[in-house]
Amino acid sequence: MRVEVAVVGAGIIGTLAAYELRKRGLSVLLLDAGKEGAATLASAGMLAPYPEGLSGEVLEAALFGLEYYPGLLEELAAKGWKVEAGFSGTQVVALSEVEKEAWEAQESLSYPVRGGRGARTFPGGYVHPRALREALLKALEVMETPFLQAEVEEVKEGGVRGRRLEEPFTAQARFVLLAVGAWGSRFGLGVRPLKGEALVLEGPAPPAPLFAGEGYLLPREGGVYVGATQREGWAQGVDLFGLRWLSDYAHERFPLLAGARFREALWGYRPVGELFVGEVERGVLAAVGHGRNGVLLAPWTAKRILELLGV
Repeated sequence: MRVEVAVVGAGIIGTLAAYELRKRGLSVLLLDAGKEGAATLASAGMLAPYPEGLSGEVLEAALFGLEYYPGLLEELAAKGWKVEAGFSGTQVVALSEVEKEAWEAQESLSYPVRGGRGARTFPGGYVHPRALREALLKALEVMETPFLQAEVEEVKEGGVRGRRLEEPFTAQARFVLLAVGAWGSRFGLGVRPLKGEALVLEGPAPPAPLFAGEGYLLPREGGVYVGATQREGWAQGVDLFGLRWLSDYAHERFPLLAGARFREALWGYRPVGELFVGEVERGVLAAVGHGRNGVLLAPWTAKRILELLGV
């Protein structure tokens, strides 16, 4: 198989880059190993440049993503693929008895300069990462983009080599894009895994994403997403420690969730390291180090890839 760009990794970074490349007429092959713990499948999809404490060029990249998403979602909806999202802002709330008031308020509360109570609303919102990925994959299918489950073992100028269905697999490509998340170290990229765990509950969702202390909440499929833990290493799954932290956080900080029913536990590896989108060797590009902001920074990443390829 021969294409202009082979994209290795079908998380939100890889699928969005592939989508933008195909829109510009390039032939693309999308490859994914289907590993457990892919960040996109567990991600909150928070679009919160200011509460995340971003600054400088990364803040500019994040603001580009925030402006980009409404147009993309309209584009996908027009093709029949609606993705859950909201852009009414993100709230940062003081931990006090007024949290309930902040939860129910449709407008931001005043935020004292010192040690007081209340909340402040910042530009932002959220998008459902798993639903967005599925919509992009459907769009790529319509655009006749091959998507193969394959374990890529070697990447070099001119293509990739690996295994598919336990058989040797090769593909020729003018360019290769590595968008492999926390597994980037396998290809010599400077990232490490930081596992995050989250819960989805059947309960009253906040009107917008809500940061309070070390955790956050946001709407998810008619319920509420509660996140997230942060632990180094490759340990798999949601364990008792993670469940306890998440349930205590939801119960103690937000009394409205005291009787909420459990729907789902999620986990994934955030790719932590220095943010880098560029060429690592001739014909090989990498997009790594997005940490907990992969969804937010994906549009800027795709734009940067287009610039590097001159399209």
